[in-house]
Amino acid sequence: MRSRLPPAMLLLWALLPAGTGAAQEKEELPQIFLEKKVYSHTAGGKRSFYETHTVEKGETLWKILERSAPLTPERYMEKLREFRRVNPGIADPSRLAVGQKIFVPAAGAEPPDDGKTVAYPVKKGDTLTGILASRGVPATQRNKYLSVVREINPSLKDVNRIFAGRNLRIPTAAYFGEAPAAAEAPKASEPVVTASAPAPSPSAGEPLPVPAPVPEGKPSAEPPAEAPLTRDVPPMRGQEALTPGKPAAELMVPKGPVPDAPVLETGRKEEGPEKREPGKDVAPPPAPSPFRGLLSDLFNALGEKWVERGTMYLPLPSGGDVVLRLEEFPIVRFSGGSEVLADFRGTLPPRVREAISASWGHIRVVSLGDAGDAGERIDRILKGSGYHSVKDGLGKPVVIGETVSVTLPARWVIQRSDQSLLAGDLVLVKEVPEKPGGELLAVLRYAQRVGIRVLPYAVDPGASEGFLVGLGEEEGGGAPLALAVPKGGGLPAVDFGLSILGIKAREGERLRIGEKGDAFQVVLQPERIFETGGKKYVVDTGRMTPGVRAILKDSGYVVFPAGKDDPGREIFRRLLKVAGVSPEERNGYLLAGGEKAGYSVRVTGAFLSLPVAGDGRTRAAVLVRGKVHSATRALVRDLGVEIMEW
Repeated sequence: MRSRLPPAMLLLWALLPAGTGAAQEKEELPQIFLEKKVYSHTAGGKRSFYETHTVEKGETLWKILERSAPLTPERYMEKLREFRRVNPGIADPSRLAVGQKIFVPAAGAEPPDDGKTVAYPVKKGDTLTGILASRGVPATQRNKYLSVVREINPSLKDVNRIFAGRNLRIPTAAYFGEAPAAAEAPKASEPVVTASAPAPSPSAGEPLPVPAPVPEGKPSAEPPAEAPLTRDVPPMRGQEALTPGKPAAELMVPKGPVPDAPVLETGRKEEGPEKREPGKDVAPPPAPSPFRGLLSDLFNALGEKWVERGTMYLPLPSGGDVVLRLEEFPIVRFSGGSEVLADFRGTLPPRVREAISASWGHIRVVSLGDAGDAGERIDRILKGSGYHSVKDGLGKPVVIGETVSVTLPARWVIQRSDQSLLAGDLVLVKEVPEKPGGELLAVLRYAQRVGIRVLPYAVDPGASEGFLVGLGEEEGGGAPLALAVPKGGGLPAVDFGLSILGIKAREGERLRIGEKGDAFQVVLQPERIFETGGKKYVVDTGRMTPGVRAILKDSGYVVFPAGKDDPGREIFRRLLKVAGVSPEERNGYLLAGGEKAGYSVRVTGAFLSLPVAGDGRTRAAVLVRGKVHSATRALVRDLGVEIMEW
């Protein structure tokens, strides 16, 4: 039977402009108001507040509930029971549909009140060690407290840097199952929130009803104390441990001592502790895990969370918990909500694996006991990642570009979501030598610059370990300048070609043709004069008369035509010819790498062998059609070839 619910009121949060003195003399800024509907309900002498939430893609119930306060499995179970009570139409909270509207506790209206944490407003000059000392935490226990502070305050990136004005959650002695110290400060008082009660919860997939506004001057009618918000729905088998998206179970400390065993199944109903066979519920401590350091570094680099400290408690619908020491069974928490429990030695009892999989559907237990090399271990964990696509990139490698095509085979090509290609979120995980060569490093840097994230790793089979390979610093001061043959003709095309060919040009020099004893003398001032191949050239942009050109020819000069209307490409061709440089057209020429190298760079264009530069090094260039990305230009330059567009 559903209780009667009072109509909703509007909760307005005003963002007021700050500033005094000179700031007040300026034009006053308008106030901004944010409007939110909040519903209240009183039962058992306690008032609770709820708001509507529209489920977004990738959200799970755990993620939604964790926005209001840090969660532990114990607290999650309490929230789960309350969630079922206020959302009776949702049969399976672990399967929320995108766009579905649900009731959730109002953010900020219900701070944690279990006595395990307290709120602390950071003041100027505070440090975390000082805060813990002021609360009576002994110096020998501060590292333990600091570790928990980092876990229950997700926005805190560095425990050595806290900022005044922020609120932190500080663990109390009760958090660790200890008796509260006499010096413990009282819990922060709850904020006052003006709101009213919710309308009845909708069925799964149906929109929430819009509550009627409260008539002005009339208070809302509250339901009697102890009246349920909705009718209770008996939980189905297995629903008491429905899938959260991010169980922070390793933060939990039991009421009793932490078990010494790596894994323990407690509270079994079919037999008591006195009837169990020794070691039946306990997996023996595993030996050092092969490639554990590599796996940790790799998945952290992927942006996922590798957790290998603390104890995880997984409640089971049949009663009791599965207790796991994460030092022996680390867990990988993926951004999409999936989690992988790594059983490095395959010592997790089958019954425990089945219990975890049946009760916590988002957790996949991956046995690595019979895995071969590091690649097999990575592959098994990636298959439980929940990514949109994890493909073998060796048979069908990624190819970047056309005129300059870079083929980069990788062991895995990862798309986190179906929008990864459009969003530029493509990840390649590639095994490389311990000390990659310069060409391979140049190719890997190129992939990074064009938006493909590459995680190169190397393995040491003898030590059963590996590491991520750094790409090092780029040489050459960043992307090179773009080299493009001018489209227009005239002197710009001549100057460009001469500079590429390393030919010095003289400008403004006067030529005297004829000796003093001759019948006449001609004085000329050509626009450019240069020498190559044992000949002297005078550039004519169309300003010379036929008679002057004939005089120059008779005097041993060669007239080089470079009219303003001539295409720049044609002028450049003439310069190459007079310099004795012959372009060689190549299609898909293998510039670097090959099938055995694990990468390849192929170029289509006209290759040039340029005269030796001033430093004595042979210079090579390639003429390509169309525009070339600066990253492609840098890659080809790192491989010893300059790209010129024409």
